[in-house]
Amino acid sequence: MFSRLDRYLLKAFFPTFFLCLLIISGTYVIIDLLQKLDDFLEMGINSFGVALRYYAYLFPVIITQFFPAITLVAVGIVLVRLSRNREILAMQVAGISLYRILLPIFVVTVFMGFASFGDQEWIVPRFAEKLEAMQQNTFESDVQRNLLVHDDENNALIRIWKYSNKTQKMESVFILSRDENGRKRFTLNAKKAEWIGNNTWLLSKILKHAYDERGRWVAPVHQLDNLEFVSSITPMELGKKKLDSSLLSLEQLNELCEKEPDNPKNKVLFHSRIAYTLTHIVLLFLGIPLVVGFERMSKNIFLRVSLCILACGVFYAVSFICSNLGNTGMVHPVLAAWLPIVLFGSVGIFFFDMMNA
Repeated sequence: MFSRLDRYLLKAFFPTFFLCLLIISGTYVIIDLLQKLDDFLEMGINSFGVALRYYAYLFPVIITQFFPAITLVAVGIVLVRLSRNREILAMQVAGISLYRILLPIFVVTVFMGFASFGDQEWIVPRFAEKLEAMQQNTFESDVQRNLLVHDDENNALIRIWKYSNKTQKMESVFILSRDENGRKRFTLNAKKAEWIGNNTWLLSKILKHAYDERGRWVAPVHQLDNLEFVSSITPMELGKKKLDSSLLSLEQLNELCEKEPDNPKNKVLFHSRIAYTLTHIVLLFLGIPLVVGFERMSKNIFLRVSLCILACGVFYAVSFICSNLGNTGMVHPVLAAWLPIVLFGSVGIFFFDMMNA
């Protein structure tokens, strides 16, 4: 049972949480709406209904993405308010440790983590096909970005930053070729690529890295102006519309990993989904000490809240970088998924232990 102190803290937390949820998700929707405004205007009288359905399908995805950050910001605001009114000091004078004060916040955060996981597992997949269909049929142009495909002919992983279905041209192409044992044979970094037919892409402005039979890099780096790359990946293959794997459930991701064992992106997503359940706790460990843990920052409310938000931003940035390294096969999928959690969790626990409890 929650004590009177616990109920007081939770009563302060929940309204703040829902206000932060409304503000952050509303800001995201407004920015996205402005980007798609021309598409909605072309629909005429049907635009309102389409927009309503689209953002109804999109809202569970927004919740999943921002739930940990919203939780931390809400906790930070509540603790700053309590600290400013010297309520935390009064509780500590009464013999209540800071750790005990924060206990109900952590308990609720665990439930928030389960709620976020449930949203991703049962609600998002339920509307995934409808959301993807609306995005592809209503808003997407002929340009695709950030594609990751497997070339069976060369046992190669190809990462394409930008591809135009109309011109059949690529920009910023990375190719990682492996032997039958999974060791690296060579990598190609090309600025551009153009389809010339006969299962061939013409790469231009290329950096080629070669590897020996043990998968070790061999100097020097070769610079090439042009190179023909024969591949099983054709414009028809790239033009196929696929369901975004990030919208799938954990079970569906596992099936996709078994179906496409050579595609590391699915494995990264699978392990990231499991690791993501700890993000709420990690961000609290990291952010709470920045809000109430150190006396030197206690007089500057803006600094404390700013550092709390900055911690979220850095965590998401590192997670994004690790995921991209895992997607290209440069980092093992398990390491790519868990490194941000382990790294920031360790720093957060260290900060938390240093707090003036």
